[in-house]
Amino acid sequence: MGIQKFWKRKTFANQLIFVFLSIFLLHLIIVQMLNGYYVTHVVEEKLVNSSRQTLRQAAMNVENTLARYEELTEQLVNQNDFQRCIKLLDGVQAQEERKVREEMEGMVKEMMAYQTQIRCFSLCTVGDTIFGYDRMQLDLLYQKINDLHLEYYEENFFADTTIVQGKWTKTAYLDRWGTREYYVYSYGKRIQDWILNKRLGIFIVSIEETSLAQICEAAQISHNPGENYLLIVDEEGTIISHKNKTLLGTSLLEQTGWSLEEGEYSAGDGFMVLQEPLENTGWSILSVISRDYLYEALREAQNLIWMISLFLAAVIMLVVVYVSKKMSKEVKDIVDTMQEVGEGELSAKIGVNQDERNELSLIANGFNAMMNKVNDQMELIRIVGKREKEAEIRALEAQINPHFIYNTLDSIHWLAVENDQPEISQMLSYFAQILRYQIQKSNTIVTLQEELGYLEKYLYLQKIRFVDSFEYVLECQDSLLECQIYKMIFQPFIENAILHGCAELSHGGLLKIQIRDYDAGHLAFIVSDNGCGMTKEQIEAVFVHREKGRDAIGVENVLARLDMYYGEEYQLQVESEQGKGTVIRTVIPKQWDISKEEGKE
Repeated sequence: MGIQKFWKRKTFANQLIFVFLSIFLLHLIIVQMLNGYYVTHVVEEKLVNSSRQTLRQAAMNVENTLARYEELTEQLVNQNDFQRCIKLLDGVQAQEERKVREEMEGMVKEMMAYQTQIRCFSLCTVGDTIFGYDRMQLDLLYQKINDLHLEYYEENFFADTTIVQGKWTKTAYLDRWGTREYYVYSYGKRIQDWILNKRLGIFIVSIEETSLAQICEAAQISHNPGENYLLIVDEEGTIISHKNKTLLGTSLLEQTGWSLEEGEYSAGDGFMVLQEPLENTGWSILSVISRDYLYEALREAQNLIWMISLFLAAVIMLVVVYVSKKMSKEVKDIVDTMQEVGEGELSAKIGVNQDERNELSLIANGFNAMMNKVNDQMELIRIVGKREKEAEIRALEAQINPHFIYNTLDSIHWLAVENDQPEISQMLSYFAQILRYQIQKSNTIVTLQEELGYLEKYLYLQKIRFVDSFEYVLECQDSLLECQIYKMIFQPFIENAILHGCAELSHGGLLKIQIRDYDAGHLAFIVSDNGCGMTKEQIEAVFVHREKGRDAIGVENVLARLDMYYGEEYQLQVESEQGKGTVIRTVIPKQWDISKEEGKE
């Protein structure tokens, strides 16, 4: 009886609200229970299965990559001509040795021509004669064998007779060129004359670790390394490939505390680690997935359900309240509006739906029509003022400035990221940074470190533009990084070297930019390439007479700026030989930020 009495005392609006809330809460509890128990397990299973499929595909790609390099090595070392040259290396006369090395280098270059990830090779004969080739070194017959290969030979790493089938090593540091450090994993194989059943030596080929890192990066289910990344380890848990290059060659257990248990890595509660073994090598490829990432989509779906449910509850509650109070409100609105008009508020209107055809609506429509005629002139004035304001806003919006360009490039960049186009995303990001660098602080003085950052992005885009027809090396002494120069003063020299040197090569181009001390008060900026070179007449026309033409892109402008900024204090030296390349050496005075120097004192 108490509940019934309480119910009768409530207004109709409150009764509707109470009934609605009771049904809605019951529905929400049931849906969330089903979602928490069933949907969670289904989503997790689907995501893990999808990740495993992606991991297996990545493992197949790695296996195919390793098998391709093994096959190339097998084809090379079993060539009759190659084995003949190996036999001749021990004890051959100096003149003959040169011919033998030239012939061997030609065969190796042919193998490496379309295998850009192969960095270098070397072989050691049974007579301890060592011969090698490194694509990053100068094209000499007596190249310096890198320390990594020498260490393998000294430790007899490949001396085991079982390596007739070949043996892979863990990833190790090779060397540094410019601002980039190179890590390689190597494949060693004994060279055997099967006809004479005689051992001829050991052959080692080193491949850049990026060949594996690219496969791992392509297999990520998320571009955020904190959510998912792939790595490769050997049977001892040593890291072969990793997004963090400083961890290469170290123990995964020591770095992370993760342990291998019954064929699967255990990574604690925060991560899930999936493992796929690689045949023939004993290696494994691991996919590290954040559990937060696995459940992120589920949490988003649950939050969306909550938001939709709450939104619907609010909408229905408003409808219930509106329907329950509508009739009394309409009468009150008519009375209040008439009172406002009587007090001089001619713009007052009755808020009744014009599509309704009840008696109150007819009264409201007639009253509103009468007031509309009174307010026509006032409304016209208001519209004119509004249009003038809108015109001013459109005029302001039509002013395009560099920020519009940056924001547009940034939008395209994120669209590329969403469509799994990392290279396009990287290019757009670099292009936007280059554009901002060129426009901001034009014709000002910057540090060499800032200029090197700009040149690195510029060279990266040019390298992609010319389909990797050339490699580049960017070197600068650490002591000169804070030295100041005029912004973009040497960029046209680099552009000229690319367009009229390296770009005319189908492959194998090498562009070097070196910045170093010249003497106590000067520094040298050196741009060299191995392109087509220039004749003496071309050098004189471009750099002495400063003639305009196809071979002087931007050069005339650079020379004019050097004259204006440094006068007779700079030197320019150009050395070139057709078919071998060009070297441009510019010597300018050192400049430092005086305020920073005083602060140090």
